[in-house]
Amino acid sequence: MDDIVRTAEQIITLARVRDYVAAMGLVDVNDPEELSSRLIAARNLLAEVAATVTQPTSDDAEGTAEQVLTLEGVRALVSEYGDVPATDTGRLLGHLMATEVQLIEVNGVFGESEHTI
Repeated sequence: MDDIVRTAEQIITLARVRDYVAAMGLVDVNDPEELSSRLIAARNLLAEVAATVTQPTSDDAEGTAEQVLTLEGVRALVSEYGDVPATDTGRLLGHLMATEVQLIEVNGVFGESEHTI
């Protein structure tokens, strides 16, 4: 039963990643409030990926290796999260870009698996 629940959580999380990436749009780089709220949302989602996506879903060795490397990158980025001053638009933007690039990568390597449909 635990495996079923874990698999369901993984599928839901990866679907949320796909939705987030699909909805990404322009951001006002001069608005620290917008940058901060998007960064919080992106970080929370990436932390959810780190917690729920524990196994590769690919059926081939190359895909599995790529997914494992991506998950390692996700966990490394999540482990390095620190506070960013809410008024420091440059740092907010840099952290947002790094986090969203990682979400795009997760979507790319896990988005084609039949286990995440």
